[in-house]
Amino acid sequence: MPQTQFAQRFQAYFAKEVAEKAASSLANGAEMGFQILGPEGTELECFCFRRQAGRNQVTEGASANPQLLFKMTEAAAEAILADPADEIGQIGVNIAKLILSPDATRRVSIHFKAGFFTLFTQGYLGVVTAGGGHFATYLASKGLSGMGAIKAALKKKAE
Repeated sequence: MPQTQFAQRFQAYFAKEVAEKAASSLANGAEMGFQILGPEGTELECFCFRRQAGRNQVTEGASANPQLLFKMTEAAAEAILADPADEIGQIGVNIAKLILSPDATRRVSIHFKAGFFTLFTQGYLGVVTAGGGHFATYLASKGLSGMGAIKAALKKKAE
């Protein structure tokens, strides 16, 4: 597998209009790391998502200072990239399903590298609200109704 297989493909994914719109609340400098993991959990590839000059950017290599770190299998990465949804809420639901997946070969895990205040000031809650009613309904069905519950869950994960 070429070292940049996923970085290049996620660059195209995050350049889509729907991804730019979803990330529009993120502050310049907001940064997320992505690790693609092999069957034994070994890192196959890593790349960095950064919001810069009001646009989404993906660069190869590890993130210097990520607020969030996403770890996923190749199958989970392929599921995200192959998702035909073009509405922010549906994309959010589909990614949330991968996060909650009981199938370890298709799971995405999120590691919080920053506290709630940083996530708030960097605009991450705006990404959640960009999902609208469809995403909010899904979150509520999983016990995350309202910003207070989301804040509590984020704080718990960040600790």
